[in-house]
Amino acid sequence: MLEIHYLVSKNDSQESVKTYEKAADFIAAQYLEVPDLQDYYIVTNVLLDGKPLQLEEQTISGLFNKLNQ
Repeated sequence: MLEIHYLVSKNDSQESVKTYEKAADFIAAQYLEVPDLQDYYIVTNVLLDGKPLQLEEQTISGLFNKLNQ
């Protein structure tokens, strides 16, 4: 399971959470004409199969690039 904690903007005080059954589901959703999550959303925490995932770029785009290697 992939669990993404994110903020819509730097000024956002409310963290949102989106989960996917598999990382591949997230990748597929981001390829859509209107993706589930915008590339610029700020990622605060990511868990992949219950383990934290370290990102070089703390955005949805950075997460996509990490998982799509």
